[in-house]
Amino acid sequence: MMRFLAALLLLLMLPLPAAAAPLLKPAVTVREPVIRLGDIFDDVGERAQVAVATSPPPGSRMVLGSSWLAALADSQHIGWQPTSRFDQVVVERASREIGADEISQRLLDALADRTPVANAEIKLDTPAPRLSVAASDTGPLAVDGLTLDPRSGRFSAFVSVSATDDAGERARVSGRLIRMAEVPVPARLLATGETIGARDITTATLRADRVSADMLLQTSDLVGKSPRHSLRPGEPVRASDVEVPLVVHRGTLVTIVLETQALRLSAEGKAMDDGGMGAVIRVANTKSSRVIDAVVAGPGTVTVAAAP
Repeated sequence: MMRFLAALLLLLMLPLPAAAAPLLKPAVTVREPVIRLGDIFDDVGERAQVAVATSPPPGSRMVLGSSWLAALADSQHIGWQPTSRFDQVVVERASREIGADEISQRLLDALADRTPVANAEIKLDTPAPRLSVAASDTGPLAVDGLTLDPRSGRFSAFVSVSATDDAGERARVSGRLIRMAEVPVPARLLATGETIGARDITTATLRADRVSADMLLQTSDLVGKSPRHSLRPGEPVRASDVEVPLVVHRGTLVTIVLETQALRLSAEGKAMDDGGMGAVIRVANTKSSRVIDAVVAGPGTVTVAAAP
């Protein structure tokens, strides 16, 4: 019995094994607005959920240095000490990025409540804006403080994802609402003298403020016309670029037709002008040499009206 008591006393006098010190996490990504003790140290048990600092804004990071970490360990009564001044924890806030396309579309939707936006697009002053928001915030992009100058199309607004201060950036964006217009353009190279057909025409979208008053805006304005000079594909066409194709040429013989409900007379004449379909040209009667005005009705044919 005495031997047993002596052995038990000896065991009680032996030092207890030291508890394992918590391990430092050198880099961590957090999703919440606060940093918890368990984000910084492993093996801290129930204390892992204790909030110890505010997280950096979404998409950014912060560095917790050795002195700050030592003070934290001491205040939380955990057995950790820095091994050198280089001990640190890099904390990054998880985020999602909203790019220019999503921002532009949301602004266009908001502008639609103020002005028609059909055939319009947005040009932002900052070519590639990005908005960092908390990864956990999947709400829609909000627009507030929107202002618009109807004459110039200039606008400005604030965009954000959530009304909470922590959700991420609330960015100011500005730009211009640009109205667009579709105009007919050659689908291929058109040479001088060709007759333009419907298949030779396609459409292109231009900024409305770049559409000049002399540009042809309807396909029908081009079909049946002839280029005065070569027309390059994809380029807008002006009224001065085309003309009605010539079907009667100066100096050629033509048939002069006079037709009424009761009779039809014809005579030979000589064209004194070039003329396209429907053009009024001068024609000299080859027998009488009398010069009259006639309307080009087709290749080699002109018509005159009967006298009242």
